Amino acid sequence: MQSNNISILLVAFFILMFVNSCEQSLPPLKVQAGQAVAQELDVQDLKGKDTKLSLVTGKLLILNIWATWCGPCRHEIPSLDRLSQKLDSDHFSVVGLSVDSDDHVVREFLIERKVTFNNYMDPAMTVANQVFGVRAFPSTFVFAPDGRLLDVIEGWREWDNLQMINRITNLHTPATQERRSG
Repeated sequence: MQSNNISILLVAFFILMFVNSCEQSLPPLKVQAGQAVAQELDVQDLKGKDTKLSLVTGKLLILNIWATWCGPCRHEIPSLDRLSQKLDSDHFSVVGLSVDSDDHVVREFLIERKVTFNNYMDPAMTVANQVFGVRAFPSTFVFAPDGRLLDVIEGWREWDNLQMINRITNLHTPATQERRSG
C-alpha cells in the first residue's frame, strides 16, 4: 500500500514537472516578420557541393527547414510537394532545406516520396541555428519577392488543404507586389 502511494506521488510529480516545462517560453527566433534576412544563404546542394540559396527570388518563397529523422517533417513533405504543384510557379516557389548530415539519406528520402520541389542541405545547421534560430522542426519561413520575411510557421502542416493554400496565397497581395517593384 505504501509503495503504491509513493508510486502515485512520483508519477504526479513527473507529470507536474513535464507540464511546467512545456509552459516555459521558447527563445525568440533570430528573424522577425517584416525583416530582410539575407540576400543569399550558404547551403549545399544534394551532392554536398557548396552553393547559394537566394531569398530574393521575385516570387513568394516558402522555405521549409526539415530533417529525415524528424517524424513530423517526414509526414508533411508530401503535402508540401502537392502544394508546390498547385501554386503558380510564376509567383510562388517552394524550397526545402534539410539539416541532415548525410546527403545520400536525403536524396533517397526525396526520391522514394517523388518530391519535385528544390531541396538543399544545411548539414552543420548553420543557417537553421545562426540565421533563423530554428526552435522546432519542421519550421517554414515565407519570404516576399523582395526577400522580406512575411510569416513563420513552426511545426507540421497539411500544406495542400484549402486553409493553408489561402494562407499562402493571401500573403502574395498587391501590397507585396508594390514593394517588389518600388
